[in-house]
Amino acid sequence: EVLNHQKIYKLLIMNSHGGNDFRPILREVGLKFPNMFLSYCNWFDSVPKEDFFDYSGDHADEMETSLLLYLTPDLVLPLSNAGQGIEKKIKIKGIQEGWAWTERKWSKATDDTGIGNPKNASREKGEKYFNTIVRKMAHLFIEVANTDLNDLYD
Repeated sequence: EVLNHQKIYKLLIMNSHGGNDFRPILREVGLKFPNMFLSYCNWFDSVPKEDFFDYSGDHADEMETSLLLYLTPDLVLPLSNAGQGIEKKIKIKGIQEGWAWTERKWSKATDDTGIGNPKNASREKGEKYFNTIVRKMAHLFIEVANTDLNDLYD
């Protein structure tokens, strides 16, 4: 409402948490402000993680640990203290297949709160991944900023 009042008609939310989904909120806001361009992105989905990291995961994994080693190394304990990040899979098939959802109970889903092995994390991998993500996000921000809302579709 405030953005619309200030004649700012574009909103791009940069999401940093895999559990968030802004689509329902943006659809509802869009009904009230149909002249606004409302969008969101998941920076962590913008480039393939496997191009940078050996092990996949989604919580305290190699990617997240590498980013922290680059950005805030004082927050990372020695990797020798880390667990393997083995995920205990939920027994409900629809949730396993990804078309149904429930919140994970971390104390039940993993023994060490990690999902993904951080052992190969490094500052160098974090720096390379971070810089790639920043470039990709910058291009998106610029593209959204420069797009004419009256000429949005081909």
